[in-house]
Amino acid sequence: MIFLFGLIFGLFFLNALPVLAAEEFEIGYDVRYQVLENGRVAVTQNISLTNKLANVYATQYSHALQSVQIENISARDSQGPLEIETSQNGKQSLIKVNFNQPVVGRDKTLQFNLNYEALDLAQKNGQIWEINIPRLSEDNQPDHFQLTLAVPQSFGQLAFIRPKPASQQEEVEFKLYYFDKNQILTKGINASFGEFQIFDFALDYHLENPNLSPAETEVAFPPDTAFQQVIYTQADPNPLNIRLDNDGNWLARYQLAAKEKLNINLSGQVKIFSQPQSNFLKLSSPNLEHNLSSQKYWPVEDHQIQVKGKNLKTAKAIYDFVVKTLEYDFSRVKEGSERLGAVGALENPKKAICTEFTDLFVTLARAAGIPAREISGFAYTTNARLRPLSLISDILHAWPEYWDESKKIWVPVDPTWEKTTGGVDYFSKTDLNHFVFVIHGENDEQPYPPGSYKTADSFGKDVQVVFGQHPKEENPQVEVYFDLPRSVTIENKGNVALYNLNPQIKPLDINLHLPVLPPYAKKEIELNLKPISLLKLRADVISVSVNDQEFSQPLKIAFFSWQVAIGGLIAIFVLGTILFLTKPWNYVKKIKDEKPPPSVFN
Repeated sequence: MIFLFGLIFGLFFLNALPVLAAEEFEIGYDVRYQVLENGRVAVTQNISLTNKLANVYATQYSHALQSVQIENISARDSQGPLEIETSQNGKQSLIKVNFNQPVVGRDKTLQFNLNYEALDLAQKNGQIWEINIPRLSEDNQPDHFQLTLAVPQSFGQLAFIRPKPASQQEEVEFKLYYFDKNQILTKGINASFGEFQIFDFALDYHLENPNLSPAETEVAFPPDTAFQQVIYTQADPNPLNIRLDNDGNWLARYQLAAKEKLNINLSGQVKIFSQPQSNFLKLSSPNLEHNLSSQKYWPVEDHQIQVKGKNLKTAKAIYDFVVKTLEYDFSRVKEGSERLGAVGALENPKKAICTEFTDLFVTLARAAGIPAREISGFAYTTNARLRPLSLISDILHAWPEYWDESKKIWVPVDPTWEKTTGGVDYFSKTDLNHFVFVIHGENDEQPYPPGSYKTADSFGKDVQVVFGQHPKEENPQVEVYFDLPRSVTIENKGNVALYNLNPQIKPLDINLHLPVLPPYAKKEIELNLKPISLLKLRADVISVSVNDQEFSQPLKIAFFSWQVAIGGLIAIFVLGTILFLTKPWNYVKKIKDEKPPPSVFN
């Protein structure tokens, strides 16, 4: 993918001088990359060569491209078309341009242009157009350079572009982005266009209870994050409930009978956004303390970790150190590779895969006082040599996130892919191809991601992720179940998470706040009302208002009449006992024994 602006000149000398290098020419480029509707990129290079010496001139110009497929090559100067020779050396394409009449003399300038179409610089993946313009070669760089990227308006809104253009403007048919030499000296241009990326997924979980008694367990379903929204199509079977842990994982609870094996099939769609979503639950800083702690693979208290973390100080400095220090070892990209951890990564810098890049970043960041965590998930790649993954069978990848205190948000970065792509910036922005399965902050190993739930007789791929062609319809639904007078239960029966619910229970004047209720999740609200309190309500129904819906349940006296009856019998018994044992009862008996006054019987 590295784009070499190699300059090789056929030199003629007017006298017998030693061979001179290409540095004897001042070189200028004005390059336009115009992306076409079909994804091809029309490249126009306007090149100027200015002699620095009087006794030398160039007869030929060579342009080398690494891993770029090209067609329709042409070149011309002020006198007309120029002769072109092309050759292939492995993945490298070499274009040679023979000049018609080179300009001789100090400060004389030859101007010509080279045109071709590149076939693999832009492509549509799912809902997103991705454009990658490789960086300048470190070996041969021009003295003057300007690059224009023209993108069709039909590609939609800009999701992100890196580096930030020096300037930009819009035409009727194209959006124009301008870059100078310093901006792409060490990194290429990476841009994505579209509102969001869509993946359809199907995940299989294989569970087994080896015990002689029933047991419960939890599995991790892909959660919403600030940059992704999950829409579930089906969970077969449905979980008993879903809860959130301290890292924001969605843990689905299942019960297995003795010796039972259970296969869970989860399907749905995920939307991945370039910007954080405003409705997503935002955490506050006090919740981040466990994202600074030491773990097995993140030994924050290790001396060399402490020294390096405190010297590097910022997330960007730590990221750059990790990218510079570690080398990716493709021989370790296989199942069962031992996880080295942060210290092991420092001790074996040439043996790293994505877990080592991630572990070292997380540990150094925590040592520097920056909350950090690991993400395990799916990452789409068109070239596994440039953007490699950690596991082969289920295509998993790991990358870190750090907490941005000013924005109050977790920021994903990918030092692994910056290293393997030769400098594509994955710090300012990752891309729209990173799908979060689980979050490891409080624990560096659990919960386990989809693809990890295996039994002895489970074979094949358990993670299926493909581009989605059409967004699935969001169907928010809520249901309320009454168990009066004990409780009411609110359940999310829809396919998306519900945020910031404020259920009200009347006439009890109960007002609650539920920050998030994932699909399949239930929230039981205890009432524990007594018969006397129910009677005092002077109402014949209990109603629950939630998510712009109202649910009600009639109050029935029969529901608690047995309690009233028992209470009445107890009261009668107590009262009778009191009357029997007191003097008023003896007085009544005495009156009955005496003869009545004569007037009574007269």
